[in-house]
Amino acid sequence: MKKLLSLIGAFTLTASATSVLISCSNDKDDDKYGNVFINDDGDFKITTEDLLNWYNETYGRLGKDPQKFLVQFYNIFAVAIYEEASKENNIFQGISSENNSYMNEDGRAFAESLKTQYGKESKASNTIYGRANTEMERARKEYLDNKKQGTKAWVKYLKGQFPWVTGDQTALENAWISNYILTDSTNSAYANLSKALGFGATESTWAKGYSTIEVNRTTISNLLSVFLTQNGNVLINNETLDKTIKEVATTEAQQISIINLVNALGGKNAFKSSNSSNYDETTNTENNGTTFKIEFIENTNDVFLNTLTWRTFLSGISSIFANSPNSINGTISQISSSNNNIFKYSDVESIRLADNNIYKDFYNYNARSSRELNKTQIVSVAPVLNSSKDNQKNNILSNSQKFLVDNYFETKKPVATSEIVLEFSKINSTATPDINKEISPAQFVNNANTQTELINYFEGFYQFYNAYVSSESASSYANAETSTSTGLTDFETFYRGSNKNNLWKLGQNQTDTGIINFLTAKNNEKLLTLDYDTTTGTYSNIAKYSVYDFLSSNPEEDVISTKNEWNADSTNMIGEWTIFNNKMENVKGDAKEGMNLLFNLVNDLGRHAEADANSAKEGETAKPYKVLNAKDGIIAFIDTDGLHFMKIDGYSLLKNQDNEVIPEGEALVAEKSETSDDKDKQQSIAYDLLSKTNKELIPYLLNPKLSSGTGSDKIDEPTTIEPGTNNDIYKQKIIDNMGTEFGNDYSKIINYSITNDYERFLVNNTVAKGFLSTDEDKTNLFYNFDILADAKATTSTTENFGLLSQWLWTYLDEILGTNGDYAELFGKFFEIQGEDVDTKAVYELIKVITTEQETLSAAPLTSFTLENNNWNQSVEDNYEKQHKDLKTETARSFIPKNGLEISYSSIVQSQHWKTDLSTKSKFNRLNYIISDKWFNDEVIINVLNKHEGGVK
Repeated sequence: MKKLLSLIGAFTLTASATSVLISCSNDKDDDKYGNVFINDDGDFKITTEDLLNWYNETYGRLGKDPQKFLVQFYNIFAVAIYEEASKENNIFQGISSENNSYMNEDGRAFAESLKTQYGKESKASNTIYGRANTEMERARKEYLDNKKQGTKAWVKYLKGQFPWVTGDQTALENAWISNYILTDSTNSAYANLSKALGFGATESTWAKGYSTIEVNRTTISNLLSVFLTQNGNVLINNETLDKTIKEVATTEAQQISIINLVNALGGKNAFKSSNSSNYDETTNTENNGTTFKIEFIENTNDVFLNTLTWRTFLSGISSIFANSPNSINGTISQISSSNNNIFKYSDVESIRLADNNIYKDFYNYNARSSRELNKTQIVSVAPVLNSSKDNQKNNILSNSQKFLVDNYFETKKPVATSEIVLEFSKINSTATPDINKEISPAQFVNNANTQTELINYFEGFYQFYNAYVSSESASSYANAETSTSTGLTDFETFYRGSNKNNLWKLGQNQTDTGIINFLTAKNNEKLLTLDYDTTTGTYSNIAKYSVYDFLSSNPEEDVISTKNEWNADSTNMIGEWTIFNNKMENVKGDAKEGMNLLFNLVNDLGRHAEADANSAKEGETAKPYKVLNAKDGIIAFIDTDGLHFMKIDGYSLLKNQDNEVIPEGEALVAEKSETSDDKDKQQSIAYDLLSKTNKELIPYLLNPKLSSGTGSDKIDEPTTIEPGTNNDIYKQKIIDNMGTEFGNDYSKIINYSITNDYERFLVNNTVAKGFLSTDEDKTNLFYNFDILADAKATTSTTENFGLLSQWLWTYLDEILGTNGDYAELFGKFFEIQGEDVDTKAVYELIKVITTEQETLSAAPLTSFTLENNNWNQSVEDNYEKQHKDLKTETARSFIPKNGLEISYSSIVQSQHWKTDLSTKSKFNRLNYIISDKWFNDEVIINVLNKHEGGVK
């Protein structure tokens, strides 16, 4: 007996109204295929036989729209998932979220959620069936209005569209609804699953965050009111004042009302003083920063409540009580209704932090000093005990969304970059360098400049290079305070952070030499990926392949040539060398060093034929880029607009990922006690705190701090240049003194479930982009990319079929534990063996699905390799053309000859982009193997030959 394709529950996402979709087309290639899977009463009927019939008749010939087939198959499969979840004993019930990092909830809750969202029984308006029913009613009204005929005409019309349906109007309209759910691009089962488990209409949303309260006058007043209600009978006198909270407030409700008030007013350490017995300065001091730390009480079992006395507590909520505690007597209710009421918001507000030494050097969330703050301004948000776990946090990934992003990250291998360019157009605005013909020092000199201008230019370049690019800059500029403690390398402070557009390490020299006028910073908005189209801008071929070659090798810093004697032939200043040399031959110092450095660097990056002959390793082609700073991930290459110094953003995290990823099961066992409720609570409060933090500080807080090592054992004589002010250090001083419990580094708390540090870096800077969304706020961003938008774009269900559009199939494989055995996965929804099952055809269908998915998964790497080959060929062709066109040996010696061939295996074997998915071994086995001869002739072999048009 055939196993029916199961159906699951629905999702509450709104679909826009669309035109009537009727799916009874005789065109076998038409995507209106619902008629095959709708039975005679208008409901779904999807069996193995139906599926094979549909495929054989529509897609049976090899090469006939395999991607279109997958789009349609996954729509059918999505209906199966919803139907299965709607069954009483469904296959999801036994799944535990405890040992599956990609489940948002356990299997029973998962199925119930899908069933509710499907709405097949309820037909609620916010369900898939409800929206489909609304569309059917709209289509009916539109038909009747246009045709100006009665209901009989509508029924006749439907009968013409669904001739096999034998029932009445209800059955025919049900067929319309079933077809709509199967095929509509906005309300199909697949579209709804994509939105609910993947990305919503606009953004990623974690819907399981804990609620917090925003601390302001209203909430504090409300908390005071609740406290008075719960503790009205508590007697305050000299005897009770020195008793602990728990000794007097014995009920949970009383204790919670006190805890919520304590948390809103700064946490437990805000209810200590340097004179009290429960204050220990040694436990509240770190290596730097304020002694005051914000620590919230998380439950009524916190040991702090065993030591907090009523005297200390009341002193923390009332300035009147703090100033004269012995004058207050009576029950809390009596005191609050007397003329001497100490429980007013104004009494809390009048507690000045400057009066208590424990707040010394403290800054709050809005970067305001404790010298100007009162007790109500310590925290912006606070946790609420016993809050529900249903608060949405945008751009925090749910576990199922993490599956998609992990998949995208591993497959596309994204890289964030930024760069500083020594631009041709700024060196000489009238010149038009063509790097296809020439890469030479002559292109980086404006011979119309005066001697002074040339000296300043070369001197400035030398100082810029040594201060910002070279790995030895830290030792050379020991008198400059590095920005690494803020999460930024000194190189990138030129275009992000508080020193933007300012070469602060050069101080006045940046103005004196004018080097800043020749440099352009590019904070690239697009992530570089394996399949990035280099014709669209941002990344050229040389940039793309240089970056991936650098990342897929074990990079060592290149030694720049040290030539110091120059002439017309070695610079290509033919006809201009004498003029240039007359200005520069007697110049010494930084200007001379800068000229030699620039000329050598340009020739080393020129990709010249001579470079092959002088290559350090015999038989090795000189690479078109140089590694200038292996510690910070800075490489150099020459492109159409000038000399590029490109930095791999977040490189320290990418480099650290070479360490082995902890297998998912081990990680879950080791961390489960933390990674469930505890870390979800931490993530919730951290997210909400960030949302109310001074916008300028958010990027600093979300990016991990870097090691401040020099990166070199060499100790040079420090430069005599007097550096300017490093404004990032001032920001970091504020951050170090904000006293949050996260150590002022939110990067490990936000999206903690992402195990790859570099992936989390990309995601969390997308979180920052969400917080800083206005035009004014965007200027504070460190990075402009959006990995979640990029990942979402790959889940397209159009006929172009995005990279991750097969995610539903692989996600079910993941959570159901079929571990890459697609025959087993298929068998959970279809019969794959039995009397009426065409077994050979079933396994061929599975093979088609497997092959197409493998092709899609490999597409970025395939594209990368193909385009790399094409680029190398174009470089070779260009060299041959230019060599023929140019007539002198000097001119020919500056033609770029070399591209860059990158090993396929080096990309595949790289550990940089490994995620939890990498720890799983996938079988991808087919138990029933058909020979390639059969497969090449016909994708589906219908050995029973029982379908019209079937193939023997």
